[in-house]
Amino acid sequence: MKIAFIYGKKPSSTLTKIFTGSSCYHVGFTDGVKFWDMHLIRRRRLWSIYNNKKTVLIEAPVSITAEYLDHKLDTDEARYGVIDYGLFGLRPIYHFFGKSTRNAGGIICSEMVADDLNANGWRYTFKEVPSPADIEYALGGKRDLWNNRD
Repeated sequence: MKIAFIYGKKPSSTLTKIFTGSSCYHVGFTDGVKFWDMHLIRRRRLWSIYNNKKTVLIEAPVSITAEYLDHKLDTDEARYGVIDYGLFGLRPIYHFFGKSTRNAGGIICSEMVADDLNANGWRYTFKEVPSPADIEYALGGKRDLWNNRD
């Protein structure tokens, strides 16, 4: 299973770049045929919908199966954190005052990916809700946050 980091969609990439310094606006899992991500709720789509966009693929650091992700589709009650995304947008202000970004109880895409990786044995912890770029960097991706990839 690979982790797909999605770049280049306006205005999402632009907003995410303002909030985090990276234009990576979305993240999910792909087996090359399907794509599992967090939208309003967890969902599964055809990878071909995203494959033509600007993506970076990194091998998952632990074994995550399609069966696990499909089971989460059937059982997970998490909802997308609209308020959390808004708070995420205030991240630079929180950091300016030496604080971590608050969490209002919802789940954003990068949080879902980090939770699924940890549930399958990954032992990386973030100090706050990670951005897609934070996960990419933790997995050995480039820390060139100012690269638009647009």
